[in-house]
Amino acid sequence: MSQKTKETGKRKQRDPDLANAEIAIKRAAQKARENARKAGVPVVIMKNGEIVEETDTGQIRPVH
Repeated sequence: MSQKTKETGKRKQRDPDLANAEIAIKRAAQKARENARKAGVPVVIMKNGEIVEETDTGQIRPVH
């Protein structure tokens, strides 16, 4: 994957390690959601700068 830099307009090659890390993080997040759903517990996430719980039905509620 490549992206243009604002300063030069040239394409900058994306670090493959960072690209692979992003894929791994997304895969781990999905696995955490699956495990939480199986256990019947919500997942705590940050959404719009606030810490919230996401239930297995997708409901978002604030953490107190």
